[in-house]
Amino acid sequence: MKKLILSIFSLVVLTTQVCAQQRIYVCEGFRYDVYDITSADDIRFSSDGLEVSIGNYDTYDIDEIDSITFAEPQFPRIDIKFEENTASVQVGAGVKGVTYSINGAVVTLTSTTTSNEYLYSVSGTSTNGSLVINGDYKLTVELAGLTLTNPKGAAIDIECGKRIGVILKEGTVNTLTDGKNGSHKGAFYTEGHPEFEGGGTLNVTGNTKHAICAKEYLQFKKSTGIINVLGAVSDGIHCGKGKKNDDNCYFQINGGIINVNNVGSDCIDADDYGCMIIKGGELNLTVSAEDGTGLKCDSIIYMTGGQLNINVNSQLSEGIRTNYAAYFDGGNISMKVAGDGDKGIRAKRCTKTTDTVLNGGYLYFRGTTVDMTVSGKTYADGTDCVGIRADRDFTQTAGDITLTMTSNDATPLVVKGTENRTGGTLVVK
Repeated sequence: MKKLILSIFSLVVLTTQVCAQQRIYVCEGFRYDVYDITSADDIRFSSDGLEVSIGNYDTYDIDEIDSITFAEPQFPRIDIKFEENTASVQVGAGVKGVTYSINGAVVTLTSTTTSNEYLYSVSGTSTNGSLVINGDYKLTVELAGLTLTNPKGAAIDIECGKRIGVILKEGTVNTLTDGKNGSHKGAFYTEGHPEFEGGGTLNVTGNTKHAICAKEYLQFKKSTGIINVLGAVSDGIHCGKGKKNDDNCYFQINGGIINVNNVGSDCIDADDYGCMIIKGGELNLTVSAEDGTGLKCDSIIYMTGGQLNINVNSQLSEGIRTNYAAYFDGGNISMKVAGDGDKGIRAKRCTKTTDTVLNGGYLYFRGTTVDMTVSGKTYADGTDCVGIRADRDFTQTAGDITLTMTSNDATPLVVKGTENRTGGTLVVK
């Protein structure tokens, strides 16, 4: 952060000397935005020093910016292009320690670098291809107009346990599809920590298990465009190792539009001690599988912004579920709960020794607006349909909750522990 502040200070000093150039490049990893800037006053820090504004255009979080410069950035890159049954790889100048093999349209790259981050730009089309990247150092993959189907496994498999930047190139549509009955975990799989950005579109279908799967955390940045999960046998988006005692698993969305449909389990699942952090963006989720969930996490949900639109159409399912606690501090939730035995929002208390997190069940509403319609009924086995359920305590200090009940055989609110409402509104229609 100190390095970035000095960089911006130098730019401000130099601006009056290079007004003829009038372009500033704001770099976030291997992606950058370009602005015409003619006044030093156009670069401003927030009072807390955590954000910087570029003219009247955009505001950036300091921790997401790598540099601000007058010169157009040049990145060491590897270009991979698929052409149906063949593929080509071009290693650019400045790239060291990267080898590759091509077998038809199956491309495998291996990087031995431990100090240089490279950009892998992928484009083209193949219905019988795949991309595997091996390495031990962080890297960035740019999807620049890619349509890739692997009938035998994952379309993209990144076997690197570090930070993986994923750029959806502006103006492009990218489509990934895997094969059926494989041993892989997702159509787009990363062993490390993927961070999505860029204004393009990504369509993903998971025919064996998940559509998008990360072994640890997964993040969508403010600049993210559109993610469409068209279908998945299991979860639409999954992060976590499937093991206990792992505190580095979380799902975070700061921006973008994510649509998840036609999944066989949960729309989005943060496994292990997984948390969910919702700061912005839009999530449009359809729960179509029995016993499925829209948003599911083993630990804690933090929501401070964004828009959640969730339709729960199946039986014995849930719109939002945490196995410990949820803090709804901002943003908006619009939900329809239509299946028998469904729960709209639930904090579950897990008591089995095999459960990851024990003795939860807490809901805190401190600013989020909730508009929920409940039309489901009691399931055949006696399971109730409930709008909001806290297996322990329910606390509301701010925010407006509206529960519209169109079924006489459903309950708006169930609290097993203490109900404490000191602010906001809770209206049942």
